[in-house]
Amino acid sequence: MTPCKGCGKTIIWGQTPDGKKIPLDPVAPTYTIMGPGPDGNPVAIRASSTYVSHFATCPKANEFSRKKAPDANP
Repeated sequence: MTPCKGCGKTIIWGQTPDGKKIPLDPVAPTYTIMGPGPDGNPVAIRASSTYVSHFATCPKANEFSRKKAPDANP
């Protein structure tokens, strides 16, 4: 985990299907209690995690856009 260079929030790095790196907001794993196991203790099943792109939540995401605005004075 590393801090975002824009807002300082902790991010993790993922990979898109085409192999590009993408910053993601980390999430705590979600567990569902299924009931008592054979020993009487609760059985917890980990649900799959879904990550949100940090570009969607970072207040400074525009600073990292690869698309540059056209120059106003050509």
